[in-house]
Amino acid sequence: MSQSPSTDGLATEPTDTGPLVVRWTCAGCGGSAVGPICSGCGRRRLTDGTAWPEAGEVLQTDEGPVRLLTRRPLAADGARFDGILRGQPCAVLVTATQDPEDLHGWWATAAERAPGLIEPVRWTGTAGAWRLSVVPAVTGPTLADGLAALREGGVADFRQLNAAIERWILPLVDALARVHDRGQVLGLDDPEDLRWVNDALTLAAPPPRPGAATRRQVRGFSSPEHLGHCGGVIDARSDVFFAGLALYYLLARVPPIEEASDFDHALPPPHVYRDELPPELCAVARRAVSPLPDRRYADARALLAALRTALRVARRRVETPLQRVRLDIGQERHIGVLKGQYAPINQDDLFIGFHAPSGIGLFVVSDGVSISEHGSGDLASGCVKAAAVSTWQAVLEGRPGETNVDEDITLDGLDEVDPALPENEAGRRAVLKAMIQSGNARIAQLVHRSMPRFVGPPEGIMAATTVAALLEGNQATLMSIGDSRIYLVRDGHIASLMVDHDLGTQLMRMGHPPRVARSAPSAAALIRCVGEFEKDAEDHLIPADLKPEFRRMSLLPGDALLLCSDGIPDYAGYDEADAEDRMREIVETAPGARWAAFELMVLANRGGGGDNISCIVIRVGADEQGLSAP
Repeated sequence: MSQSPSTDGLATEPTDTGPLVVRWTCAGCGGSAVGPICSGCGRRRLTDGTAWPEAGEVLQTDEGPVRLLTRRPLAADGARFDGILRGQPCAVLVTATQDPEDLHGWWATAAERAPGLIEPVRWTGTAGAWRLSVVPAVTGPTLADGLAALREGGVADFRQLNAAIERWILPLVDALARVHDRGQVLGLDDPEDLRWVNDALTLAAPPPRPGAATRRQVRGFSSPEHLGHCGGVIDARSDVFFAGLALYYLLARVPPIEEASDFDHALPPPHVYRDELPPELCAVARRAVSPLPDRRYADARALLAALRTALRVARRRVETPLQRVRLDIGQERHIGVLKGQYAPINQDDLFIGFHAPSGIGLFVVSDGVSISEHGSGDLASGCVKAAAVSTWQAVLEGRPGETNVDEDITLDGLDEVDPALPENEAGRRAVLKAMIQSGNARIAQLVHRSMPRFVGPPEGIMAATTVAALLEGNQATLMSIGDSRIYLVRDGHIASLMVDHDLGTQLMRMGHPPRVARSAPSAAALIRCVGEFEKDAEDHLIPADLKPEFRRMSLLPGDALLLCSDGIPDYAGYDEADAEDRMREIVETAPGARWAAFELMVLANRGGGGDNISCIVIRVGADEQGLSAP
């Protein structure tokens, strides 16, 4: 099909029916468009057919020649460039003379809406068919520069993390809070626009006027509203999304993720990419970047309050030594109303051991895998519980880390106890790992009782997921293998403390985009669990060396730990974020831990009860001679 050039920069094409179709090249995205609006980026073609100016052009004005340099994303009826006027760097807004979106008016009043954050317009005038506004440029590192440097250099400890947040995030959120206090919105979506000059935050140029015609697509920073989703209304929550993404990328230390702008792909928790991140900060970031505006903070002032609280609590958590606390403990175990109709055996199990005088406790939840060729999930989780009982007996007798695999152990006859745990963190992790290794060996023993020579593939043997918490006073060592959960609930937020060991999560940790990882075949398949084996030459099962995840943290009064099988988060709400928020509300508002555990079970059953339900709730309070609430 031939094209005929036109003197106004357009081209015409004949069609099968005869009439000509006007085709033009969009200056915004470079795509070929038909009709008045580019289907690729939403930019409108000028009615007179005039071609948009390009980077490198020089526009003659009354103030002198303006050289256009790098193009920046802007709105459908305007273009923004980095430029040069009289030898000085500047930001240039270019529109047609009619300026239907009143972008120049928006730029002219930007400094009044955000005093101290935006430089006032230096000059407004015309250059041929164009209307121009010029703002003096500011020089200094951009937010994008800062996030890239942190991503490459890393953050070694909480002190450095706190310094990075105070340097790059708090000034941004504070500036947005002052703008929102005035009833204004900036609609930020480009980290290249934000610069730090003399320890102050400055915008390189006013952002575009928020509105339905705005079509900015800075993937990885644009809110879903900027792309026309969620009603397309740019408001304070859109600014919250931008600031939340800056915090998210600082914590996760990953490049901008394209799915961040999609309303149907929530970002994974930051700790999926970086272990040992403060859960308080992860919870704040995750709420701020929710793809649904109503789930975010109402404005930057609310985000600022939550962020400062999270920093204060995280700092105290790092600085608090071993102290006594008061624990309120509740537990619940239920077959699940729907699951019980077709699988009448509960495959979940749990164990609670707590010695109040010493403050030492062991808490375990195990979820048996439903489908296996040899054995069943309830037997596998039962093996983990038997190992937990043996481990707890060893702790009470002052010999932590020793487990008995050869016989079933009970706690009968333990009248005199002198519980003890290893003094260092490595030793405590070894206690928990020895427990699940013992559970793994017990599974092998059960299989060999009926099959002395195991001729099938070991992948078909019964298995179980496990989460555990080993406590001494306010010091907790947490362990997870599989996809059961440990949550921290505090200050109106909920944060998962451990990483799911499934294929989708592993793909994300390897750098695959979340959308690709979640849509992979068998994305929910477990890659780690209790029930992993190899075989020797005589077809005897050899328990594999299990690789659980660990985490150490100090507990504070006001904390609540929730250990649960996936039967609760999978059925407590219509998606994961909704389920976790309902779980948080129950844990925070229930009159006690036992009531909270019961209500969590009821919540999951009301959501369908399609899986077995197990949970342990541990509320942390101040001891008479110990900690007080921050």
